Amino acid sequence: MTAALNDCVEYSPFLLKNEGEYRAWRARKLALRDRLPADRVFELDADGGIPQASIEALRLQVSAHNFAIFESPRDLDKTDFLALNRQFGLQRLDGNTGTDDHGVTSLRVVEDSDCLARYVPYTNRALSWHTDGYYNPPRRRINAFALYCVNQAGRGGGNNLFDHELMYILVRDRAPGLLSALMAEDMMRIPANIQDNHIVRAEETGPVFALQADGCSLQMRYTSRPRNIVWKTDRRSAQALNLVREILVDGGASIDIRLQPRQGIVCNNILHGRQAFHNSDFDPARLVYRARYYDRIDFDRPPAGDPVSSRR
Repeated sequence: MTAALNDCVEYSPFLLKNEGEYRAWRARKLALRDRLPADRVFELDADGGIPQASIEALRLQVSAHNFAIFESPRDLDKTDFLALNRQFGLQRLDGNTGTDDHGVTSLRVVEDSDCLARYVPYTNRALSWHTDGYYNPPRRRINAFALYCVNQAGRGGGNNLFDHELMYILVRDRAPGLLSALMAEDMMRIPANIQDNHIVRAEETGPVFALQADGCSLQMRYTSRPRNIVWKTDRRSAQALNLVREILVDGGASIDIRLQPRQGIVCNNILHGRQAFHNSDFDPARLVYRARYYDRIDFDRPPAGDPVSSRR
């Protein structure tokens, strides 16, 4: 571990012992949030890329809200979508059972006979609050994802967004003593995914809040889904989990958006959900591209090729 990385861990604002560092980081974060509207839509250039003049504004937007909304003047295919994400410094794709050869998932309603039909993202049902890949092992932790709307539903289909760093602030401000429970390595357990006597994914146990590997940034793993999740049940853990749920139910700090065709979101794996949706016979089927990454957004990371990880 380098000296700089050691310092990042030692003085992280996300450690309770570092109250001064936390207060300074909190003040900067909230000041940016007050100044920059979360629902600003950034226009891409004619090629579907980030204009050079917008990079600094996007950097500040991500610092404030951990996500940015974009709109393209033309349709983007999967290759264009991945090229755009590389401009955000997102390169290491997560491959899974829903991704194609590009490493992109097409979120759409599938037939009941499709093996993906057992997963809510491939239905028209609502998706409750969660972060992506909360069930992944540490070596495949999802740190960012991007969405691009090809077709929106006739009714519904909006997204709910909640900055995980803001969740940390709200918990720490209200009940700092509960943060240690949320950072416990055994706070949440996800049972193994077994299908047809085959282990698709092994059991995973871990915290809700954790420091990133660089020690300088925060990661959150969470789901409101009642199935296939086992929470630690001691009193402090239950209180901490209930506080997170209360904050989400209150809804005062969440952002609701409904992506239109050619619009998308890039984020540092914030809390998010999706409203149920419905198409009439005259509407095009809802289709949203999704790409998940092991990287965080980093405008200083040079663009490179996208190695698609093997599907697990």
